[in-house]
Amino acid sequence: MKKLFTPLILLYCFSIATQAQSKKGTYGLQVEAGYAFVFSGATRPKAIDGELDKAWSISVSPGYHVTEKLFAGVGVGLYKYGYNYNEVSEKYGDGTLDLKSNFFAIPIYAHGMWKFRGSDKPSFFVSLKAGYGIISKSMYPMRGIGDLQDYENHYSGGLYVSPSIGFIYPLNYKNSLSLAVSYELQQNKEELIKRMGIPMGKEDRDNYTLALKVGWAF
Repeated sequence: MKKLFTPLILLYCFSIATQAQSKKGTYGLQVEAGYAFVFSGATRPKAIDGELDKAWSISVSPGYHVTEKLFAGVGVGLYKYGYNYNEVSEKYGDGTLDLKSNFFAIPIYAHGMWKFRGSDKPSFFVSLKAGYGIISKSMYPMRGIGDLQDYENHYSGGLYVSPSIGFIYPLNYKNSLSLAVSYELQQNKEELIKRMGIPMGKEDRDNYTLALKVGWAF
């Protein structure tokens, strides 16, 4: 009886330990910080046609470990898009073209991550964030361009999409570090208004960027 009892106890303990190390059916969180830059290769001043050349970002993505490989949920991010362009030229009144444009976007999104191996192993992964970026910003971005300095830009939000591919490395049972490359799209509407409140038209803008992100997850 003792010979049978001992293996059963060992099997029971092993089962408990295995279950304790499984993240399946538990809640988790991923936090990422990154830097994005435009990659279209265009040489023209990108602020003129709505493309901004950099974005600092942080995202917080609570979720649920559906399986050992699938993590999904909803999240929120904060992006600061910015563009600065200076050029000396006799074409403009004082010989200087100075374009400065920036705004904050707050994307609210659904997300999913698929790891090619289990939670306790280093693994490559693919992920997707998709939702809506909230933007509310007004500014006078143009300097040194005569009458164009009197035009104000109004930004409003639009579609946000961010697919990623990366590598995640578990530090221990609970915590992991990740490194990812993301393609990011933040759509927005830009309305041009002349001083005195005269509307001059509205256009849809697409900001395409490539981002490098580091993250922590549990």
